[in-house]
Amino acid sequence: MRTKKIISATLKEATEKMKREMGEEAIILSTRLVENNGTKKHFEVICGIEDEQNELETLIKNARKENPEAFGKTTFKDSLAAFGAKKNNPIASAKKNNSLIMKDDLQTVINTLKTREVNKDIIKLVINYLKKSKDFLTSDNLDNYVITSLASLINTVDFGIDKRQSGKIISIVGPTGVGKTTCIAKLAAISKIIHNLDIGIISIDTYRLGAIDQLRIFSEISNVDMLVAYEASDMPKLIKKLEKKDLIFIDTTGRSQRNTSELEKMKLFFKDIRVDEIYLALSLTSSLKTLMDTVEKFEIFDYDSFLFTKVDEAVTHGNMLNLTVKYQKPIIYLTNGQIIPDDIISADPDYIAKMIYYGGND
Repeated sequence: MRTKKIISATLKEATEKMKREMGEEAIILSTRLVENNGTKKHFEVICGIEDEQNELETLIKNARKENPEAFGKTTFKDSLAAFGAKKNNPIASAKKNNSLIMKDDLQTVINTLKTREVNKDIIKLVINYLKKSKDFLTSDNLDNYVITSLASLINTVDFGIDKRQSGKIISIVGPTGVGKTTCIAKLAAISKIIHNLDIGIISIDTYRLGAIDQLRIFSEISNVDMLVAYEASDMPKLIKKLEKKDLIFIDTTGRSQRNTSELEKMKLFFKDIRVDEIYLALSLTSSLKTLMDTVEKFEIFDYDSFLFTKVDEAVTHGNMLNLTVKYQKPIIYLTNGQIIPDDIISADPDYIAKMIYYGGND
């Protein structure tokens, strides 16, 4: 696979440049948000395109040229076996001392990733990466190489707050029942207790029974100011009341991604205020089709990153990788329980890669 680094102000510009320079078949392998001279941020994108000729086939053809008598007039399939049996050959040595990886090892990796519900195109990228590293792979380090390749595809972003910049506004949007209110409480508690920030909360979730009471109880216990917006026109004055806070969280109403009219109504609450960051909360227990539908319908909010909930309840975790690659949105948090503020984790590529590959939450 040929790869190239592209730097652009936006992901859209990077994608357009990639297709111009590398063709329509090129894909984005990873993205990273970086600062230029500590001020202006830009996207650093690694993209790639597959070579037309199979690497293993090329390897065997070259071996045929070097030692034609070892192969004779055989098919490609037969040649693969002959290539493995050739004396002093790395693959032959692997069979003898069981140190280097074999075709069966790669198939095991493929089967494992399929079981974890990783998209087949992503599996193909991982296998290509392993083939490029074939001279260094052994049965002992194969899993580490798989984890590295998976992690390189996982885009994450850190939560950042500058205490000198007061009034940063963050909102969480998403469908009903994904745990947005609990996430707000966890982030508010962490921001106050660990980072010693002055926190305010605004709830616009006046539809769900008990939603406001849940946040009100939390705010009283945590000594966090909480306000309620019943109409979109309430938002500017409530923001004004909390403008001296270091951080303001907006808890939103859960809406089905299929109810576009209700999503448009909720969007009105953001119309006359500045929202610095919006996270889309997604339950990892949902199917890929449901997740993709949610991701696409909630694009009207122009959200910045994914927040995956119910990680502890999910049977597999491959959809985190599938979504961040397909939609080129970073992951910012994972939640793995209901305890406030403990059960929330900052997204880390290596941690997520191991969770996907090994199929666990620890």
